[in-house]
Amino acid sequence: MLEPHAPHESIHTWKGFMIHIGAIAVGLLLALTLEQAVAAIHHAHQRHDIESRIHSALEADLRLDVGSLAKFRRLLAYLVELRNAVSAHIGGADAPSQPPQQDARVATFIIFPGLAPYEAAQSSGTVAVLDERRIRLYNRLSFARQLMLTVRDRFDATAARLEGFQRRYTDTPGFITLNAMTSAVDLRHLSNPELIEYRERIGDMIATTEELRARVDLFDLEARSLLNGATSETQMLEESIKARPRGFGIDDATPVGEDK
Repeated sequence: MLEPHAPHESIHTWKGFMIHIGAIAVGLLLALTLEQAVAAIHHAHQRHDIESRIHSALEADLRLDVGSLAKFRRLLAYLVELRNAVSAHIGGADAPSQPPQQDARVATFIIFPGLAPYEAAQSSGTVAVLDERRIRLYNRLSFARQLMLTVRDRFDATAARLEGFQRRYTDTPGFITLNAMTSAVDLRHLSNPELIEYRERIGDMIATTEELRARVDLFDLEARSLLNGATSETQMLEESIKARPRGFGIDDATPVGEDK
């Protein structure tokens, strides 16, 4: 803190007194102005640092999302094939070939997007240096991520129930969500009630996988909108909604018409 001092001469007149007071006032104004200028420069540096870190994290998230969305696509293709085979066995029709009991498409370890720099700024209080509109944008992304993680928990629980059914009839290593190539049940060895239960478990897994994929996709689109220059929460949401649903190739999560 700068501390201005008036000259130390003796004051004998009103004029001298007024000069003395004026010198103190000018000194204080200069000190406050300099202090505010230094604080403004420091806050500008903090804003740039925080935004740079967040943007780097989002760019890394988008690279991860490509692989995650591809894994969801492969898992869904496998589950639909398995459900169709189960349904055919229930109806007694000519059953389509069951997918391999150990199919690589079932192994699904997802690295979910994160917002660590923004969360750190919230914890330290430095997020306050950001403009209100920027905070609202990042809060929206944080909210979308929380919704995604809520669905992730349901996805894990649904996968555990499916694996629990399969373990009644076969030894299966590891867990779907930890990238293990778990073993499906040989449908020829199941009774009709068991087939019906198996189909329900598979159907639940399909529904939850679709929901989680949609949440990851929405977060991805909102992050892209922000990085592309969205200036308001409304703009980011509108751009994301217009971009959905995105069409994905059979073996790739890259949206049709976009470069990888």
